[in-house]
Amino acid sequence: MLDIKFVRDNPEIVKESLRRRGDPEKGKLVDDVLRDDKDWRRIQTEANNLRGKRNKLTEEIAKARRMGEDVSALVSQAEIVPTEIKRLENESRKLEENITNILLNLPNIIDESVPYGVDENGNIEIKKWGDRPEFNFTPKDHIDLASKLRLIDFERAAKVAGARFYYLRGDLVKLNYAVLKFALDFIEKKGYVLIQPPYLLRREAIGGAVALSDFEDVIYKIEGEDL
Repeated sequence: MLDIKFVRDNPEIVKESLRRRGDPEKGKLVDDVLRDDKDWRRIQTEANNLRGKRNKLTEEIAKARRMGEDVSALVSQAEIVPTEIKRLENESRKLEENITNILLNLPNIIDESVPYGVDENGNIEIKKWGDRPEFNFTPKDHIDLASKLRLIDFERAAKVAGARFYYLRGDLVKLNYAVLKFALDFIEKKGYVLIQPPYLLRREAIGGAVALSDFEDVIYKIEGEDL
């Protein structure tokens, strides 16, 4: 997730990155988050000034009471301040939520080495390895091959879990676990500690790693909370 300070200081860099991604309409989000950020900072200043005023009134009331003076007017002023502070805090909280939601929908700045292009034709080939094989038949993709060999089942998985899910079957299950075991052994030899995270994550925990808007339609919710 982009830092709000970076967006505040470099709005055109963020917008240019969005244009290079082919997503210029998201530039409006930059304007929106800057507006909310400006309002948030203004409200923070107002709230801090009121807190200072509350402390000053408290001192004046204590001083007036020690001198036997009438403090009703000061007390009336002091009673209004907490309500105003609470109102500003609520506004500040809403703005913080808006700012966070917008930042979660802004992708990271694209690297300068990435070529500009509207589609895959704009990609640049950096290097090749080996020779491209030539076949005297039309090759099938992994989905066609696995389905034909009954190693994967999309239809039954869709019935129990929805679209985009699948059952692995037979030797493909063994291959999957073999690859996982190979990967675990490899990274452990590199000195890394193996960690298995929870199967469900809170929205804020994963929000900084991926663009949640891309997965909004497949995020599961429990008791109304996004996970």
